Amino acid sequence: MIGWLKQRLVDWAVRVQQREIDRQHAEAVRLKAEVLKSNGGKPIRLTPEEHQRLNELREKIDPEVLKRIDVLADAE
Repeated sequence: MIGWLKQRLVDWAVRVQQREIDRQHAEAVRLKAEVLKSNGGKPIRLTPEEHQRLNELREKIDPEVLKRIDVLADAE
């Protein structure tokens, strides 16, 4: 009984977390389109310091989640 309840709770938490990830991903896509539109269709270029900071933050994120993120412009 307790094992079943525990599994149901875990399944629920996973669904809630996935919905939040999907919501944030959709918001990031929307914001990227908005930024591109306001910047004449050109991506925003980051300074080397900004890239370094993002790379440090990126190391803390699950690689599977990173594969779904398409927000940052490539370094030139």
